[in-house]
Amino acid sequence: MSLVIDFDDIPEDEELILDLLQSPEHFKVDPEEGVLQQDVHVQGHLSKLGREILFKGNISTEIELVCSRCLEPLRYPVQARITSHFVPDKEGGIPDADTELHASDIEVETYSDNRIDLTQAVYDQMMLSLPLARLCKDDCRGICSHCGVNCNEQSCTCSDQDSVDPRLAVLKTLKDKLK
Repeated sequence: MSLVIDFDDIPEDEELILDLLQSPEHFKVDPEEGVLQQDVHVQGHLSKLGREILFKGNISTEIELVCSRCLEPLRYPVQARITSHFVPDKEGGIPDADTELHASDIEVETYSDNRIDLTQAVYDQMMLSLPLARLCKDDCRGICSHCGVNCNEQSCTCSDQDSVDPRLAVLKTLKDKLK
């Protein structure tokens, strides 16, 4: 079963239980954001509320990221909860520039042709669960800005203390005058 569910497959008076595995190739992840290393496991349930659909569940996978300090690859386990509200697509689908959006409109997904596609909701939640500071370890020392050596692997002989960016040299002289 894929992440596209037919509206008629969801029972009227009970939930449709999902336990799906989707291949990494199904998601178009920008390589700069990361690389999915395993299938995306989606568990949850779909409920009908008239013509609206509510999806609640969990996502788990693993993604390879790049450390923000030392640029080494790191594997990050993704464990995220997901809740999505799907409504039928209106005529035209996309609101025009004059349509006023409300805060609740941002959390709503649309579906058309009686097919609910969970792909975008799952992708969005995976990306939102990634850390802003992507570090291979909390005490990552990064790369030397002068010689480019990975300071986690070897010591650097550069003297960072005395070097000042030439564009900021004026500020250093001002600081020295204020002492």
